[in-house]
Order: sequence, then structure tokens, then C-alpha cells
Amino acid sequence: MSPHYLEVDSSSVAEAVAKIHGLRGDLRSLAEYVRPVVEDVRLRGDEAILEYARRFDGVSLEKSTLRVQNSEMDAAFRRVGGQLRRALEKAEENIRALARLQLSRLRFSRRIVSGVEIVQRPLPLASVGCYVPGGSAAYPSTALMTSIPAKVAGVERVVVCTPAGRDGRIPDPVLAALKIVGVDEVYRVGGPHAIAAMAYGTETIQAVDKIVGPGGPYVTAAKYVVSADVAVDMLAGATELVVYAEKVDEAEDAAYEVCAQAEHSRDTVVGVVTTSREVADEVSRYIGLLLSRVERSSIVSESWTKNGFIAICDSVSTAARLINGVAPEHLAIVSSNPKRLASKIVNAGLISIGRYTSPALCDYIVGANHVLPTHGLARVRAGLGVYDFVKTVSTVRVSKGAARRLGGVAAAIARAEGLECHAVAVERWRR
Repeated sequence: MSPHYLEVDSSSVAEAVAKIHGLRGDLRSLAEYVRPVVEDVRLRGDEAILEYARRFDGVSLEKSTLRVQNSEMDAAFRRVGGQLRRALEKAEENIRALARLQLSRLRFSRRIVSGVEIVQRPLPLASVGCYVPGGSAAYPSTALMTSIPAKVAGVERVVVCTPAGRDGRIPDPVLAALKIVGVDEVYRVGGPHAIAAMAYGTETIQAVDKIVGPGGPYVTAAKYVVSADVAVDMLAGATELVVYAEKVDEAEDAAYEVCAQAEHSRDTVVGVVTTSREVADEVSRYIGLLLSRVERSSIVSESWTKNGFIAICDSVSTAARLINGVAPEHLAIVSSNPKRLASKIVNAGLISIGRYTSPALCDYIVGANHVLPTHGLARVRAGLGVYDFVKTVSTVRVSKGAARRLGGVAAAIARAEGLECHAVAVERWRR
């Protein structure tokens, strides 16, 4: 089977965007499906969590084993090989470096006008819940991406929920990553019931102030449901990738990137945007070749044929309009002249420039966060960062002279708003 083919000109961009949005699935219907689960966990706590773990994850847990002990993380850290430990530590170093840079940019003290000083301080949230997905793959990288910025921000209580396998164990690489970061609490709970537990609390899991992290469609829907009661970072999942290629010799690179992201899950949305039909055909051919030798070929194939697309655009300008309309999680520009398109892109969670900047590389080691907005939310926000774990509080100090100078100006605005008490309050120093 082939992916969805779209031919796009300047007059059909909106129609093409709507078709691609349709590949993402209906979040509202999923939200209605998970709402009873969320409500049940809110009402019954641990008992409901254990029931859904048996039903959805096929694992029998006890209340006493929901929390992962430090000794388990220590043992997992010892069991993983030295090569993986070093890789995780290097990734941790790079992610932490970017988070520290982000934090430094949030703190300042400025004299706006003579006699007026404003100080902005980033203050950490008290508690955060990080969701680390599991299931058909283990994600130590997501364990790092979600928890490191929280620790850099100074969050006092960093909680992680991640699903256990049928044997009740969390994969060693995930626990090793969490050991490296030094998170405060880890629970072997996944799915919508984990999101509900962090949102409302149970006998074992204390509620948090904010929930972050990616997940499959049901986890994303659960975050959507609980967002009425607890802060969440964004809708992050399932994975989305758009690759832009212009020349035939870029088709193989495009195919590698499509397959790399498509193997996440059968719900992944992957697409290729090009101005050349020949490139489109070559990408399809290369993907077919790769499918014959990749381990998770059935997942890649289903993502590509069910949720995949190739859009052949009549110009670079049309391609840019299409991509901005889709607002994908990942955008990979493998073109030999990437800046020509990149300069026109304003809506994408992460933009990878050039053939050597593989999104798969960004997923792990460069330091940029791989928790990114999906469902078109790249129109309004960026990926996860240290700013998701702080609140910026401003402190203002005005001198007597400045209060006298500015009082009349403020009073004019106050009276325009019909707020005479405001006006009188700011004019009293002028007497």
C-alpha cells in the first residue's frame, strides 16, 4: 500500500492541510473514551490504578510495589553496560547545558525608566510529574528529557510515572537514566491512569502541580482531560514528522528519517513534502527497500501507509505554507539549500537543518529537547524547556520622584477606563 498522495498548489494549501490534520486522529473522541478512566482513578485511587494496570498493561501489581525503590534503580544502573551508561551521561550533560542556558535568560534586573526598577526571577514549581512512555519500546531518552530541565529549574519534587512490563519491571535503561538524573519518586504506572494519578493523587501517589511528557494517543487525551484541574505542558503525542527534500539524491536521507520516526508507533504521522514528483517516487522506493531490513517493519509500514503522506508542491513558497499550516512536531529539511525553506518556516516544534542534522540524532544526544508539541500546537508553543518548570515573578520598585512623574500619566489612563479611585491613588504623591 502507498501513503496518501497530495498535489498542492497555492489555491489548495488549506484543503491539503485539512487532510493532513485528519491523519492525526480525533482527540475529542479519545478524550471521551479516557474520561471515565480518569474519573475512576480520581474517585478510587490506588484500587483503580491496579485494576487498569491488569486490564490495559497485563501486569498484576500491589499497592506496596507501585513505587520503585532506590535499590532497584541502583541495581538497574549496575546492570546496564558501560557503553550505555556513558551515552546516557553524555546526553544528560548536553540536555543539562541547554537547560541551564535557558534558565539564565529568564533572570534579569532592569531600570526601565529613571526611578523604576523591575527584577524578574524564575521560581521553580513545587512539584512536577514526568510521564515516560513504554510499551513496545523503552525510552531512557525521554526519562532524561523530561526530568533534567525540572531538576535544573530547582523543582523540589520530581515524580516519574512509567509503565511496567508484564513481569512488573521497568526496563533497566529507563531506571538507569532516572538514577543519573536523581529524580525523587518513580512509579510503575502508565497510560491514562498514570496521568490521572499524578493529577488528582492516590493513597500512594501524591498529586503534582504540573504534568509533562509525551505519550500515545490515550495518554495525550488524558492530559487534555485533566488540564481543567492541573497544569500540563502540551499535547505531545503521537509522533509527527515532515521531511522536505528537493533533489533525487536527497530521497534516501528522507526515507531514513521517515522510517526512524515511523517506528515509534502505529499512530505516528509521517510525511514528505517536495517540489518534485521524481523525488516523491524515489522516497517511496527507498522506504520500500528499508522496510525489508528494519526490525520494526510492521509498525513502520502501518504508520507510512495509514498515516503517511507525500505532498508534491508547485513551489517552495507553497511548501512553506503547507508546512506552516500543518505545524508538525518535527521538520527535517534534508535539502542541500536548507535555508531557502527554513527562513519561511514559523510553525514547527523542532527544525532540523541539513542532511547531517537527523531528527533521530536530536532525539538523543545534541541537547535539544525531544518533547515537542503535536496536533498543530507548534503554532503557539515550542518544545519542552526549563521555562515549563518555573514561574517568572516580577518585583517592581518605584522611587518617590518617579511616582510623582508617572502619576499623572497613569491617572489619565485610569480615568479613560472609568476607574477614579485608581486615578486618585496615583495622583496623591503629586500634591
